[in-house]
Amino acid sequence: MKIKTYCILVSIAVLLSSGCTEKVALSVTNGLEHYNINCVYISRNSDHVWGANHLPGTDILEPGKTAEVLVRPGSYDLQVTDEDGDTYTLNDIRVGVDGFNWTVNLDHMDAMSSSDTDIEYAGQIPIVITNDLGDWDIYGIWISSSVDEEWGNNHIEDATLYPGDTYTAYVQSGTYDIYIEDQDGDTYSRYSIIVADEGYTWSISLSDLDSSSR
Repeated sequence: MKIKTYCILVSIAVLLSSGCTEKVALSVTNGLEHYNINCVYISRNSDHVWGANHLPGTDILEPGKTAEVLVRPGSYDLQVTDEDGDTYTLNDIRVGVDGFNWTVNLDHMDAMSSSDTDIEYAGQIPIVITNDLGDWDIYGIWISSSVDEEWGNNHIEDATLYPGDTYTAYVQSGTYDIYIEDQDGDTYSRYSIIVADEGYTWSISLSDLDSSSR
């Protein structure tokens, strides 16, 4: 059994034990004047990939509008993408019991040519996961480099991936493992996936169910 499987059980136990922590509002306000925001990504700052886009589908955040996500107090990174594809990143946000709001303005635009920007660290190559399980929701998504011995955090800890919904994580090129858990505790996993410039797409169906869950 791979060490990662054990670490998942540990992270689930921690997750359950912290369930009583009250969530607070983490919000983003569009202060970009004439530009819409098309994507809002949130991740814990200990993660190496961005979380889900909190403006799914055709949703946009128009100038002056605010998008709000409920999270548990802690440290987070934020990144937004405007209609021209320009990105704006705010790292190491301390979200306390009063929540946090970021009003994004043009001065916050990332310097794309910088070699040490958080964009390069987090990656711009998409891993796209779609729930094609029919009537079953997805409660957990773990993504890690294949060389790591631990899975890390559940990337949808505070959300559910319903049938037909899509989750996108952005990573650097490399080799990755993916582990999925549905509402019944059944698991779906893929190992040593080579993620190159074109990214990687996985529409999870019941045929992908791990043999240990059958």
